[in-house]
Amino acid sequence: MLPIYLEMKRCIQNGLRGVLGTIIRTEGSTYQKSGAKCFWSEDGTLTGLLSGGCVEGDFMEHAKEVLKSASCKTISYDFRGGGDDLWGLGLGCNGSIDIFLEPFDSLGDPEKAARSMEICQTALAHEVSIATIVEAPDPVLIGEKWVCEQVPFHQSRAGVYSIPYGEKEALVFSETLTPPPQLVIFGAGPDAVPLIKGAKQLNWQVTVIDHRPAFVNQQHFPEADHLVCVSKGEWPDLQIGSYSFVVIMTHHFEQDALFLKQSLKTAAPYIGVLGPNKRTYQLLDQMNSGLTQEQLSRLHSPIGLDIGSKTPEEIALSILAEITMIYRDKGSGNPLHVMKETSFTKYMEKKVGELAL
Repeated sequence: MLPIYLEMKRCIQNGLRGVLGTIIRTEGSTYQKSGAKCFWSEDGTLTGLLSGGCVEGDFMEHAKEVLKSASCKTISYDFRGGGDDLWGLGLGCNGSIDIFLEPFDSLGDPEKAARSMEICQTALAHEVSIATIVEAPDPVLIGEKWVCEQVPFHQSRAGVYSIPYGEKEALVFSETLTPPPQLVIFGAGPDAVPLIKGAKQLNWQVTVIDHRPAFVNQQHFPEADHLVCVSKGEWPDLQIGSYSFVVIMTHHFEQDALFLKQSLKTAAPYIGVLGPNKRTYQLLDQMNSGLTQEQLSRLHSPIGLDIGSKTPEEIALSILAEITMIYRDKGSGNPLHVMKETSFTKYMEKKVGELAL
């Protein structure tokens, strides 16, 4: 949500209008799922993707119509049963998607634009659930939203739900937005540079903490969002919550011990310690206090997924992949073809058999 928020902010600053597109329903195989968003600005800037880049061109044409009418609109693409050829978009998947388009005009409708910015700001700081009316007997209601901190309609997955509206019904798209990961790196060594660069490519927020002023500065880490210098042996005044992901890599044993001990007291779902297991065992032994099973379940050492990493960039990639898996609370870290091994194996056996004929 952060890139879209920043683009909306740019539109306000430059007096531009735009259109927010949200996938509200999918069936079959699609590149993106319900809740995926993109934002088109009238100067031609497109932020985010709703497909592999296939429907975006057509989406932008509909977005222009939405700006002219100043009203919301739902568009549908069905690529099952030859629909791909019909649309001529080359989507390359066998599914259908419905996209809800909402105008964003800080000049023509400043109240609604301000409301959209407020929702984005809230979602960047806290997990929020949003319900948007996407179809109603009264067209004036389409686009109206409710925001709450609990998932509406007792649904945790994004989707369209029917609610009573007098003697008729209205359709509401319900979704839960979560803040981007907050990567907290203890250690301002050169091996933190590729980790920060990779995290910023993923639109994460990054904080770097170190006790050495000559290391933790803008010159070394121009992409970091926050740089914190603390005295040796001190814990920074820092908020670490359920969307914070900690990596400890100062290469200084006493500092690592302090940061690990204090990090385990936070709600961070991931606390990674760079280095071999033996060193982490020594750090834990330094604590001389009981650790809970819940704390240990959040501790990762060595950190990263096993992809055979050797270079600092490859190590950063493996760490970010593991954090992503924890953040999304999905995935096993296994190759995707292994997850589909049975069907893929049968298909390959069939193809090899055909080649042998």
